[in-house]
Amino acid sequence: MSPIIVNREEKTRLIARVALKLFSQKGYQATSVSRIAEGADIGKGTIYEYFATKEEIFLAAIREWSAQLWRRIAGKTEGIEDPVRQLYVVAETMAETCDPEDLETMRLIYEVMQQTLVKNGVLFNKRHLVKEMLVESRQMVVDILLDGISKGLFRPEIAKDAEKIAVNFLAFLDGVGLHSLVSENYLNLKEQMDFYLHNLLRMILKKPFPDEYILNDSKIQSGKSATSPFNL
Repeated sequence: MSPIIVNREEKTRLIARVALKLFSQKGYQATSVSRIAEGADIGKGTIYEYFATKEEIFLAAIREWSAQLWRRIAGKTEGIEDPVRQLYVVAETMAETCDPEDLETMRLIYEVMQQTLVKNGVLFNKRHLVKEMLVESRQMVVDILLDGISKGLFRPEIAKDAEKIAVNFLAFLDGVGLHSLVSENYLNLKEQMDFYLHNLLRMILKKPFPDEYILNDSKIQSGKSATSPFNL
């Protein structure tokens, strides 16, 4: 009888996806390694062949969450030639995660914040790993900006500050999205994103800002997300 060949990478991602779902439902503290093993349909001992600790599983789950979001954004921007529209797609997709009725996503955001900012949190002394997770998203935005320069749409002088612009762009989207969640109807998320993007484009475009560029996802206006940011 031939031995069963296990794809280690696929198994690692499966465990991370299962853990992500459980952390979003029950939180970090209430989710046991045994429950993750049960959800992944493997023995508890087998999990330790892939992860040394529960903390490592949490970090892998957060990496998977981030990767799923950016895979979705990459899929949506594929085939779009206009760099300006690509920036709007990034904003629209990130805004989809800001649904106050999506309790699992809200719980996961809370867990990440708590485990990162609280002194005894899993990620408190590993924030450099969180920083590493942001590299892919930042590079995607940098690539959009450089593509816009190469196509003659964006001012060539912004190339030297492309990374700073990307960091500012993503930080704004994260911040205004979180603010809209905690303030509950205090601000119109779509309106705020449009305002920011209009001003960003006035700064980077070679020609005057075209009025046809607006966020076109009606779900952003109401705060309803089209899809959960993570799926098994």
